[in-house]
Amino acid sequence: MGRASVRIFCLGRPDRRDLASAVLSEASAMGAEGYHAVPEGEGGLDSMDRASVDWRGSLESANWLLNSSSTVLEGDGPRWAWGASMSFAEIEGANSAMLVEMPEDPERMGEAWGAVIERIRQIHLLFLEPGALGSIAAMEGCSEGDLLGLVRERGLVPLVCSYDPTSRTARVEHPFGSTEVVTDCAMDVGTWLAAFMCELPLSGRGADGIGVAAKACSSKFQHK
Repeated sequence: MGRASVRIFCLGRPDRRDLASAVLSEASAMGAEGYHAVPEGEGGLDSMDRASVDWRGSLESANWLLNSSSTVLEGDGPRWAWGASMSFAEIEGANSAMLVEMPEDPERMGEAWGAVIERIRQIHLLFLEPGALGSIAAMEGCSEGDLLGLVRERGLVPLVCSYDPTSRTARVEHPFGSTEVVTDCAMDVGTWLAAFMCELPLSGRGADGIGVAAKACSSKFQHK
């Protein structure tokens, strides 16, 4: 099975100036089939045409639906699309990956996190950006070190993870326990998440497969 068989459908901004779009770009460079829900253009998702996206047709053969917590802060239309995408992914059997990042206005972190919690049972992979860990931990009343495990336990999310580019440490909480690995090469958070999403459908979801996927480096997937 080649990595081109890993198919990712992303609800990213038309201007592609968002982390979810960056992850999709990295994954495509690694050999995945990457698709955007919204055509490239100017601005954000606030003016998107709800009827223009064929959710069912786009998600029926996708491994992953990739979303960002910041999408819900762009207006009623984007928030509707964000929720609809996860509902259709559930129907079509695609796994939902949610990227939680610190919004441009940090005071709206609670709004974004609250929206994620409302949909937590539809999420299969929850990635918490390092910059958002402190804020979320404060809302959940726990330490940053305990946050991933607590969120997985409370929300029953199959995979809750984060990656620290400074220490090159990836942490993944999963049904089999906890996995912590140091990647062999340095990368930013978007590259690590792209590599993890590309490798996971191929390595398997047992503890060993999760460890292999978590340790993945982008250079391993180039030119496949």
